[in-house]
Amino acid sequence: MTIELNNHILRLQVVPEIGGSIVDFSVNHLNQWIPLMRKGDNPLSKSSNASSFVLIPYSNRLRDGQFSFQGRKYQLRDPEKHAIHGDVRDRSLTVTEQTDHRIRMTFNSTDVPDINFPFPFSATLTYSLEESKLWSQIELTNIGQEAMPAGCGFHPYFHRRLPGSTGEVELQVNVRGVYPGETPLPTGPAEPISSEQDFSTQRPLDVVLDHCFAGWDREAVIEWPGSGIKARFQADSGLEHIIVYSPAGENFCAVEPVTNANDGINLFAKG
Repeated sequence: MTIELNNHILRLQVVPEIGGSIVDFSVNHLNQWIPLMRKGDNPLSKSSNASSFVLIPYSNRLRDGQFSFQGRKYQLRDPEKHAIHGDVRDRSLTVTEQTDHRIRMTFNSTDVPDINFPFPFSATLTYSLEESKLWSQIELTNIGQEAMPAGCGFHPYFHRRLPGSTGEVELQVNVRGVYPGETPLPTGPAEPISSEQDFSTQRPLDVVLDHCFAGWDREAVIEWPGSGIKARFQADSGLEHIIVYSPAGENFCAVEPVTNANDGINLFAKG
């Protein structure tokens, strides 16, 4: 079931049964609804085809679906694919609050016999429209008796061009470093960024990227030149990594505020 929030400036459509995924995020611009994110499938069957989904209880990948924590090794299912984007994005969430402008959904891993994570946790996902702002919040709680490694984040896909755009989407983001490696799995600690990865000054996102950046200052801007539309990110402390995914030949890009580096639990175990 798709639930719509609408305050006449912004419109958000959410599917609680598929991880609380977003299937439409649009702005009312010159009396026309303009989707800022790519449209999700209708009906939505999996989060990969959504406009945006959440990453719980870890962000991005765990190499070979395994990790070490406090001296113990853990193996998740499907190791040949690595473990990717947590195990909540395709699970059903329970709606606990709903108004025209706000929705709150909850998840408890102990209700899911086949959960692909060895520690019990609960999560709450809230979306709220406040004038021209979409406010998003993840609450992640360890409900077990021992310490648990955890992380979370957001995975929105934005259109590269909007109606009236005169050029490539532009990005501005300040970071301190980038994790090395030819794939989305880092091979070591963050290193200085290259010139093509430097978006400290707003410029077109006209390069191919699939990188996790460290030391993000928790602010970013996406602008579609000529459209009259600009989106500004402001994130809370904790979301100090950001992933930029700019694939070749696609009409979308992803700018993902997250808590941890890709394969972060294993990097943490290695110091």
